[in-house]
This record gives sequence, C-alpha cells and structure tokens, in this order.
Amino acid sequence: MGMNINTNMMTAYFPKMGYRMGITQQKLGETKNTDAQQVSNTAQKTQSTGGGFVLHISNEQDGEAIGAMCGADHSVTVYKPKDFDAENPVYKVKIWDKDGNATERMVDVSKVNPRNSDYIDMFAYTSHLTDTKECPSAQSSFTSSAMNQHGMDERSYEDLFAKNDWVNQLADAMHTQYEAGNFEGYWHYRPFWDFLTKQG
Repeated sequence: MGMNINTNMMTAYFPKMGYRMGITQQKLGETKNTDAQQVSNTAQKTQSTGGGFVLHISNEQDGEAIGAMCGADHSVTVYKPKDFDAENPVYKVKIWDKDGNATERMVDVSKVNPRNSDYIDMFAYTSHLTDTKECPSAQSSFTSSAMNQHGMDERSYEDLFAKNDWVNQLADAMHTQYEAGNFEGYWHYRPFWDFLTKQG
C-alpha cells in the first residue's frame, strides 16, 4: 500500500526543483513521522525558497490523486473521484491557500481550452493527459514551463485563477531553452507542444 499518486511525476518534478520530500502526519499542531500505510490524513511536507508549505496528496474521501503541486503560498491536488467515468472525464481539484483553507472545483477536462484557461483547469487537464498516457510529458512540461517563465515561488495563490494562453507560454519556454542552447530543455517541451498544436 502507498499513496495514490503518480510517483514518477513526483520524483521527476520535485528533485529538479531542489525540494526534499517526506511523509508527515499533522495532528493538533504536532508533526511526526508516520508509516506510509497510514495515509488517510497525510500530506507531503517540504521547503521552498520562500518558506515552508504542505503539499496535500492523500485523501481517501476525494479519490485517487493523479497530480499535486505547490508554490510559496498554495497547494493544488487533482483527484480522480471514486465514481470517475472515462467517457466523462471530470476531476475534483482542491486548492489550499497559505492558511490551509481549501477550495474545491470540479473540472471537465474535455472542456479545458489551453489557449484560455486558468492554472487550475490546465493543471487538471495536463494531469489527465499524463495519467491516461495520451501525452505522458504533459504535466511536467506544463508545470516546468510555467516555472521557467515566472519562477515557482513568484506565482501566488491569486495567480492560479487568472486566465492565460498556455500554448503561447509553452512556445516562449521552448524558445528560451533553444536560444540558451539547452536543447534537452527544448526537447522536454516538444512532445507536449506537438500534442497541443495537433489538437487545433
């Protein structure tokens, strides 16, 4: 037994950022180590350059977590609900602010427009593409292109709700990597770019 999360995504994304991952259980202000089997109330705890935050992952009531990310003052987790229907791909997304207050949103990823959506909808969409293997690199390409352009700790909780053209952002990130001679970084984004541009 373990947490219901794409561990490949977690290990591929966070070590590149210099974050340390560790499982903790929080109860009444106390933090202590816990066994991975006791996951109903666990969260990933790590440190960013701007301070500490909690990355919420495991939550049996919300379903299987297929994506999780965090910034200096927020945390976002995408859950595949227990009644998930692949023909009608609607995910539950929970967004936590710096005080631990949660907001929930149901996202129908078939209706997400990458040229005009907020970070939350786009993160749900790319988590879906990675989880279903439609575009395995979608989630890491999206999150790293957003970070490449703006810096992870510079995106605030309020910024998560602002609409953006993510296709243009991806193009900018690819251009930046190409101009810098970082062809590995350029080719990291290319499969997601190809996927998005073929979608119309």
